[in-house]
Amino acid sequence: MYSRTLVQAPERIIENGKINFGSFYGVSKTVDIRGVKAPFAGVPTSTFFSNFRIKSRIAFAFSVSNYIGLAEFFDDKLFGLAEVIFWDKNTGKKYAYHTFMGPSRRFVPIDAQESMCTSYAPRYIKISWSRKRHKLSLSFTVIGDKFRPAAKAKFLARFGYDEKAEMLSVSPSPTMQRCSASWIVPLAFEGGLAMAKHRHYIKEIPQEKGLGLMMLNRTYLKPRSSSEVMFGIVNLKGKNITFMYSTSTQAALDEDTYNDNMLSIDGEITAMPPVTITHPFGLSKKWIAQDTEGMVDLTFNPISLNSRTLNIVLMRNAYTTIYGSFEGVLVSKDGEKIVLKNCPGIVKKSHIRL
Repeated sequence: MYSRTLVQAPERIIENGKINFGSFYGVSKTVDIRGVKAPFAGVPTSTFFSNFRIKSRIAFAFSVSNYIGLAEFFDDKLFGLAEVIFWDKNTGKKYAYHTFMGPSRRFVPIDAQESMCTSYAPRYIKISWSRKRHKLSLSFTVIGDKFRPAAKAKFLARFGYDEKAEMLSVSPSPTMQRCSASWIVPLAFEGGLAMAKHRHYIKEIPQEKGLGLMMLNRTYLKPRSSSEVMFGIVNLKGKNITFMYSTSTQAALDEDTYNDNMLSIDGEITAMPPVTITHPFGLSKKWIAQDTEGMVDLTFNPISLNSRTLNIVLMRNAYTTIYGSFEGVLVSKDGEKIVLKNCPGIVKKSHIRL
């Protein structure tokens, strides 16, 4: 059976211009990949140019009560994009809100100890964490219109007690001269989501138990890239199950050794093998995710799709976010078999051109 051992994260991802590749438990003090020597074909370039090619994003997938959703920030250096999208799991109804943020030094933070990522107006979205206070949270207040209601949410998770409940993956992107770093944190939280015609009508937010997964990624992005990422979140027979699988044109050439795929069972993380994700009948039909090791055999059945194309400055970002359900089998590093049926999940397919 496939095995990829997690070792303790290094203090820094980049040391003396060299990249600490690998799969780790915990996280470095900062999720910072600046400082690589000659990252483009071995040709020395200015620090400004090489740092500008680093793009960042942070995503918080959540499932609580009748809702499942995704809050996400994309940092292009020149501008930022923030989006919240969620669905009613009973009806499949979609609620999507996004906002554009003007130039800033940095939108997605690098500090893994205590920091925040925030959009203030017209839609307030905030992801924050503090190891000192043992808290990680997502909160948002989005204004409604004639097509959508206003919504408020607050999710608060206990965080930082067990470094083995976090994963850091540092992979070639796709060669050993550049890297992609992903910090992944499965979460059990308390909080809720409330909606009304106007946000001032929302007097309180329900307090319920939910599950989520936060992922922060930094990558030396190619001029053209595409990716597909799957998030699954479910409580199954009293166990909190979260998983993430992805494919990308940025993926390492040696995906058996370097990838971001993971499965968490009650905070116990298994580093998973590379998968092949296909949708032979179109985005709105059945998706298939499989590996060659017998640890991942999933189908994803779409229920509701949300597609957007953004052309901003020199960048084009076309993406589709899909709510649906997973069915199939996952196997952990200990050989535990997880049989999924009607497991809520989200898939995001994106194409970026710089």
